[in-house]
Amino acid sequence: IVRGSIFDTISPEIKGATFCDLFAGSGAVGIEALSRGAQKVTFVEQDRRVLRALRSNLSKCGIGRDRAEVKIGDVFRFINRITRKGEFYDFIFADPPYTANVAQKVLSAFEAAGKQVCETLIIEHGEPIYLSENTCYELRQAKKFGQIQVSYFSFKGGR
Repeated sequence: IVRGSIFDTISPEIKGATFCDLFAGSGAVGIEALSRGAQKVTFVEQDRRVLRALRSNLSKCGIGRDRAEVKIGDVFRFINRITRKGEFYDFIFADPPYTANVAQKVLSAFEAAGKQVCETLIIEHGEPIYLSENTCYELRQAKKFGQIQVSYFSFKGGR
């Protein structure tokens, strides 16, 4: 239900888009983005056991390296790297573990970067997350599904 709602929300803009799936796990969200018309997806995951499942799922779906890039490593280092290099995605999706308020740390990392690295930042979370004062992001939309919330953020300034 949650994944369907996310793609219903972004469906007008997904065709031909670049998409980044942070905390990718099995890759279900990124694979869904590709099936809905995204041009390319970058998957970021640090658990090597989970990476085997992700790569297997990409293979089973016939998705090659021309459309999917798998990055092994820490999400926060990845955020720092794309900020430093000026990389840009149309969508960045993060579904971090619901423990230790990692979702708030993800949002704070993008705020701290201070540069636009995506058109839309989508964070799935269990606990509430808050923008800081004088932030460069704005909450565009939030949807609640029982204990799960999905928040959509946009960068305030232009690239």
